[in-house]
Amino acid sequence: MSVQRVRELVRAAERAGPARAQVDHLCQMAVAELPVDGVGLSVTGGPGRQSKVTATDDISGRIEDLQVLLGQGPCVDAVELGAPVLIPDLAEPSIGLRWPVFTPAASAVGVRASFAVPLVVGDVRLGAMDLYRAEVGQLDKVDVDEAQAYADAAVELLLALQHTAAADAVSGPVAAAWAGSSIVHQATGMVMVQIDGDAAAAFASLRARAYQEDRALHDLARDVLERRVRFDRAAE
Repeated sequence: MSVQRVRELVRAAERAGPARAQVDHLCQMAVAELPVDGVGLSVTGGPGRQSKVTATDDISGRIEDLQVLLGQGPCVDAVELGAPVLIPDLAEPSIGLRWPVFTPAASAVGVRASFAVPLVVGDVRLGAMDLYRAEVGQLDKVDVDEAQAYADAAVELLLALQHTAAADAVSGPVAAAWAGSSIVHQATGMVMVQIDGDAAAAFASLRARAYQEDRALHDLARDVLERRVRFDRAAE
C-alpha cells in the first residue's frame, strides 16, 4: 500500500470543504474511480456495536443498515478478520449459507456483488468500507489495493474529524455513529433486565424486533431507553 497514494486521496477529499463533507466526498471519489456502484462506511464500538457513518446512495445505505441490524455480511466479517472480504456473486450457494439473512435481503435491493475492506489503525479495527456492484463481477488486485487505499484515507479523515469534533464540542459523523453504538449498548443492558437474560440474548431480541418492524436498530434502542418499548411480559 502506497502511503503517498493515501495522502493524495486525503488531500483530494480535504478540498471538498468542511470536515463533515470530506468523508462523503472520499466515498464519492471511490465510486467514480473503482468498478462499483456504491460505497458506504461504518464504524464499530465492539461486537454487535456497528453504526453507519455515510453512504453514497440509498442502496449503499441499506447495505450498511442491514449489516448493523443483522450482524452478518461482508462488513461484519472484514472487521472480524481484519482483511478484505470479496464476494463477486452473492447468488453463490455458499454465500447464502454464510449469511443466510443478509444475502437475500441485499439481493432484493439489487446488490449482485459485495466487497468490504477494514478500517485499521495498527491492531485496532475501527470499522469497514463497503462497496457493492449491481452486476456480478470480481475486483482485480489493483482494484482491491485501491479500495484499501481509500479505506486507509477514510481512517485518517475519520480520526481527524473525531479530534475536531471533540475539540469543538460538536458531533460529527464518527461521534454520532459511536454515540449510536452506545445507545444500542445501553438498550441491550435494559433488555437484559427485562427478559432476565444475558447480553447475547438481549441483543438478539433487539435485532429480531428491529428486523421484524423494519426499523433502524438505534431507533428501536432509543425507544427502549426512553421506555416507549419494553421486551418483558409487562409490555403485553
